[in-house]
Amino acid sequence: MAPVDWSHNSQQDMERFLYWYLKGFNRESGDIYSLLHPHFLRCNYEEKTLTVYFNVKDWALNPEGTMHGGLISTVFDGTFGSLCHYWGKQRYITTVSLSTTFLKPVRAGDTLVVTAKATSIGRTLMSMTAEGWIHDGSLLAATAYTTFMFLDKEFENHHWGDQTLAPGEVMPPHSPDTLGSQQK
Repeated sequence: MAPVDWSHNSQQDMERFLYWYLKGFNRESGDIYSLLHPHFLRCNYEEKTLTVYFNVKDWALNPEGTMHGGLISTVFDGTFGSLCHYWGKQRYITTVSLSTTFLKPVRAGDTLVVTAKATSIGRTLMSMTAEGWIHDGSLLAATAYTTFMFLDKEFENHHWGDQTLAPGEVMPPHSPDTLGSQQK
């Protein structure tokens, strides 16, 4: 497998890492972010953005039949964390603060498309904003902002740089137009 060259960041390295990283959350690990099944849609190295989508399932609903607000915050937190892990490389990270504003209900069967953007990347802190849109882009469902901290501790025995796409493996093409067909 071709490792990510952390000394030469690029659009391609960012795509390869984030696609691989998010693919890992679609396994049966049982953690909450994995249960939400995030899917890589796109990223932009120059703009420092990551877009991920989630197909909302019945189990994620509150008693009123809409996506539970805590899970919407979890979607934001996990997306922010994914973007932060790219910029933090092998360092541990932690959420310092997270604020979510809920604007429209998200229902079972909806696709929630979240775009996170790094607004400031320092030595120890990273600030980000995000928007969560219901699939067709006509309804802004929620917004969030956060601050993450890069910790001094690095992952031991974690070979992220070695776990990117295998030679010949390609990322599936994703666009907002193809989301509806991928929901099922």
